[in-house]
Amino acid sequence: MNNARISTTISTKHSALLKKQAEKYGSQQKALEHALECQENENNSKPISKLSPEEEMTMRIVQSKLACLVEKQGLKHILENLNMKPYLTILNNDKLLQYQLEVYFQKPLKDCSLKEVMDGMIVNAKLGNWFETLTYTDDGDHYTFNATHNLGLNCSKINETLFEGLFKSYGVRVNITTSERTIFMKIYKNG
Repeated sequence: MNNARISTTISTKHSALLKKQAEKYGSQQKALEHALECQENENNSKPISKLSPEEEMTMRIVQSKLACLVEKQGLKHILENLNMKPYLTILNNDKLLQYQLEVYFQKPLKDCSLKEVMDGMIVNAKLGNWFETLTYTDDGDHYTFNATHNLGLNCSKINETLFEGLFKSYGVRVNITTSERTIFMKIYKNG
C-alpha cells in the first residue's frame, strides 16, 4: 500500500477532537482516514452508520403499515376480554410472524437460516414491547428461548400460536411450555 505524507496546522479545538478520535481508532492516521471515508459516504448519499436490528425492523414495519400503537394496559385489557378461539384460528391462517420476518429479511422464510429466524423473532418481540425479558441460547442441537411478560395467559396463548406456526412453516420441531407470565421453548435444529 502506498502512503502519502501530509502536514498541516489545525485549530486547538480540532486538535482535541483528533486526539479523542485517535484514542478511539488507535492512531491519528486511522481517525483521519475514517473521517474522510465518512465524508465520502455522505457525499455519495450512503448512510454513515448502520441502523440497529430493531430500528431496521421498525422502519420496514412502518413502511409496510403492518402495526399500530396500543397502550400496554389497554392491550392487557383487550387480551383479557378477547374471544381466543376465532383469533387463534386467524393467527394460524395468516402466518403473521412469518410475514413480518420475511418483510424484515426481504426474502422467503425458507431462505433464512434458523439463526436468522431466531434473531428476527427476538428483534420482532423486542419491537412489540410485550415482554419484560427475552433470552435465547444456542444449546448445540437446539435453541432455548425464555420470555416473561405481564399481559396474562391469553398473551402466552397468542405467542405460542405465533411461534408454533412460524417454526412449522420453517420446518423445525419446537416444544413450547407456557404459563400466565412465561413462555419457554426448545427449537430443534434438525427437524
